Amino acid sequence: MATETAEERIPEIYRATIGPLYAYVSRRCAGDRPLAEDVVQETWLRAVDVWRRQGLPDTPAAWLTSVAHNLLVSHYRRQKPVPLGSITSEAVLAVVDDGFDTESIEIERLIYWGLAQLPERQSKLLEAFHFDERPVARIAAEFRMSERAVEGRLRRARLKLRGLIERALAR
Repeated sequence: MATETAEERIPEIYRATIGPLYAYVSRRCAGDRPLAEDVVQETWLRAVDVWRRQGLPDTPAAWLTSVAHNLLVSHYRRQKPVPLGSITSEAVLAVVDDGFDTESIEIERLIYWGLAQLPERQSKLLEAFHFDERPVARIAAEFRMSERAVEGRLRRARLKLRGLIERALAR
């Protein structure tokens, strides 16, 4: 029995990963469905191009998530923080301090903008804890550090994010 080529496996991988990839991206798009669709589409265009030339990665889902993450970071880094209208800076900072849970799309977008300004390791820690709702123990195992170190880094990353957002709101 011949082994499948990368070209033959791409449709199978697409079917297996499109739902989880879209869920990952849409959670980080603050309700911006066209952005989520564009990011997923661009991620898959890059995957097909690279995988046809270089072969399949060992973990296609992780590869796709990493590319999507980088596309989102690039998008949010190019954006300017939007004016929040009647929302106070205290309300925004309370959302940052209390775990990013908000119904306000404007506040979500500001948080995503701030996350994109952080170093990648800090933003990934915050995303894993707040968006993916992974427990500290699991994050510690994934990042190969102690739980106490994760807690300290999460605290420092939140403080840095808070500072970025405070400065953006003061403009």
